[in-house]
Amino acid sequence: MAEHMDPAPNKTEEKLWTVPFLMIFLNSCLVSITTWAVLPLMSSYCLELGADLKTASVVSSLMSMTAMFLRPVSGVVVDRMNRKKLLLLTTAANAVLAILHIFATDIRMLAVCRVLQGIAFAFSGVVSMAFSTSFLPASRLGEGLGWMALANVISQSAGPAVGLWLTDHVGFFACFIFCAVICVFSLVIIYFIPYQEEPRTVSEGGLKLGNIISFWVLPYAMIMGLFSSCNGLDNTFITLLGKERGIEGFSLFFSAYSLVMFLARPVFGKLLDRYGLEKIIFPALFCTSLSAVLTGFAQSMPAMLAAGVVKALGQSSGSPGIQATCLKKMGKEKAGIVSSTCYIGQDIGNSFAPMLGGVVADRWGYTAMFCGYAVILFFGGGLIYLIKSGYDRKHEIAQ
Repeated sequence: MAEHMDPAPNKTEEKLWTVPFLMIFLNSCLVSITTWAVLPLMSSYCLELGADLKTASVVSSLMSMTAMFLRPVSGVVVDRMNRKKLLLLTTAANAVLAILHIFATDIRMLAVCRVLQGIAFAFSGVVSMAFSTSFLPASRLGEGLGWMALANVISQSAGPAVGLWLTDHVGFFACFIFCAVICVFSLVIIYFIPYQEEPRTVSEGGLKLGNIISFWVLPYAMIMGLFSSCNGLDNTFITLLGKERGIEGFSLFFSAYSLVMFLARPVFGKLLDRYGLEKIIFPALFCTSLSAVLTGFAQSMPAMLAAGVVKALGQSSGSPGIQATCLKKMGKEKAGIVSSTCYIGQDIGNSFAPMLGGVVADRWGYTAMFCGYAVILFFGGGLIYLIKSGYDRKHEIAQ
């Protein structure tokens, strides 16, 4: 196991916010912010380069689509290699790719950049989540993983606000340079994390399907995909919707979402540990669905703010609760495979929701797109959870 700074084992076992865990949490926030700062700009940037709405939707989805195909491999790699070195490598790649976006002067070059970004994205989230388990006490694993999930969710909300502000006030290139600088700063943080590589207890077998995907987690990953579709639609179409409807200050949607998420996530994390996923999953589905409906009908900034607040209440307990539950159930030694399986669902949502949404919005408008998604999320997500939880109650889980 990783060596901790505190020589008193009993105290260290119960301590959550150690220096290494705090450094990993900060790095996860910063790197994720750079990823999500760029994502909502892609549709507008594509249009500026001469693409139509459908093409812009596809290019905006390339990062998540690429990551989706590489997630299974990333889980195996993370569980078998030095996690600190992998985190350094992926962060350095993010810094270089942020600069490369500046030189993407046509839609084809931009598409290549998004594919390369997807390769780095496939590994960065998985290794960060798995690396954090090296510094978490078993008795507080769920709480610690909840905080790591919060780092990612906060980044998904704060990142777009930062990216839109920089673009509106300085320009696209300023946003790309900002992302590169933040990644370089993150590299320094990672370098100073004290870490001794852990012995692996996971089987070193080949790339069999059972070694790259956790089948027990897969149904939960599908629900996470539905939750993540909300982020894919918002990050791709909020900017276009706000401009089309003349909503002043529509980017405050992301600010309201970020603030409420930060306040609500610790509360829902404790509720998860106390009552379990079954008590929070349906309120989470309802709130996220309601947010989509509010966004679809929004004609003013107050309506956008309300949608952001309600979305935060749903997302702060939905996907993070699912991921923490899966990681607690399967154990630290399988953190890479479990995380990658969860992220597969998120990548599917981030990839295909904007593409399908672009088709629906182009034909029937944004209201139909967001309301249609709300129906699919609530009833589809609820049905999957009921089937999965019912099956688990009747069968022993083979781990």
